[in-house]
Amino acid sequence: MGSSRNGEHENVPAAMLEALMAAAAAVLAADSLAETFGRMTEQLRQLVPYDDLVVYEVTSDRTRLQAVFADGAWVEEVMAEKFSVEEGITGHTLRTGATSNVARSDLDPSSKTVSGTLEEPESLVCVPMTVEGQTIAALNVYRTGEDVAFLAHEAAVIERFATMAALAFNSARQRELLQIQATTDPLTGLLNRRAYLERLEAELARAKRAGSLVSVVLLDIDDFKAINDMHGHAEGDRVLKTVGERLRETVRSDETVARYGGEEFALILAGPELKLAIEASERFRAAIATISIGSSNLSASAGLASWPAHAANAEALIEAADRALYFAKRSGKDRTEAAKID
Repeated sequence: MGSSRNGEHENVPAAMLEALMAAAAAVLAADSLAETFGRMTEQLRQLVPYDDLVVYEVTSDRTRLQAVFADGAWVEEVMAEKFSVEEGITGHTLRTGATSNVARSDLDPSSKTVSGTLEEPESLVCVPMTVEGQTIAALNVYRTGEDVAFLAHEAAVIERFATMAALAFNSARQRELLQIQATTDPLTGLLNRRAYLERLEAELARAKRAGSLVSVVLLDIDDFKAINDMHGHAEGDRVLKTVGERLRETVRSDETVARYGGEEFALILAGPELKLAIEASERFRAAIATISIGSSNLSASAGLASWPAHAANAEALIEAADRALYFAKRSGKDRTEAAKID
C-alpha cells in the first residue's frame, strides 16, 4: 500500500484550519440529524475532494455497524447492509481507535466489499467518531481511482472534521431521541395522544386545502378491566403491547394509529368515504380479534366520525367519535358505530 494505517499526519495548512473551523461551526449549528449529515457532506467536500462518504453507527449492543448516512455511489446498497465490528477496515479502525488512511483499500486483505457493489480501485480514510471517550460511529471517506490516495494533511483534516462531526451527530441523535420520546407511547411504541392530536390538526388542514375527507376512529378494548382483575396488570400491559403491534402491522400509508390512553387507541383515515372508513375500522378490529387472552380472543368496540360531515374541527370530530364509541359499547360491544349527523 502507498500509505499505511495510523501513520503520522503532516501539519494542516493554516488556511485549511480556518476553513475547517468554519465548516465545523456550520455542522454544529444543524437542527436535525438529516441536516447534520447534509452539512457534513457539503462542508467536508469543500475541504477535501472525495467521491463517497459513509457514516457507520455502532449498534446499541456494540457488536455491529449500520450505515446511517451515505453520499455518492451505491447509497441503497450501503444503507441496507450491517456487518460485525470484527470485519473490515472500518471494524479494525473502531477496535483500535486510530484513524486508517489506506491508499488502496480494494487491495487490503481485510477490506469488506458491500454486497451488490463493484470492487473498484479506491482509497479510504476511516476515522472513529468519539464522544466522551466512547466511539459512537465511524466516518469513511473514499476516493475512486488507482492513484488518488489521500495526502497526509487531507487525512488530518478529515480526522479533525470527524471530531467536530461526532459532537454534532451525537447532539442531533439525542435531540431526535428526545423528540421520539415526546411523541411516542412508551409501552406500545405508537404515537401518543399529543402527537396524534397534532397529526390530526395537520391532516385536517391538508384536507381543507385539497377538499378531501378525514375520518377519526376511536377503538376501545372490550372488558379490559376484567383482564387486569383476572390476570394482573403485567398481563394487561402485555395485551396492550400486542395490540399496538397488531395495529402497527395493519396500518396503511394513508392511515395513522396511536394509543390515545389506557386501553383506547385512535386512528386517522385520510380520504376514504364513510363506507370505506367503516371497512378500515373493521379491519383494525379484526386484527385485534386475533389476540388471545386465556381461552378467548380479544374484541374491540369502535366509534367513527368523519370531517366535514360530523364535525367542523378536530376537537368536535373526536367528541363525535367518542359518542359513537359509547353507543357501540351500549349496543353490545364488538362493533363499529358511526356518528350521527346532527
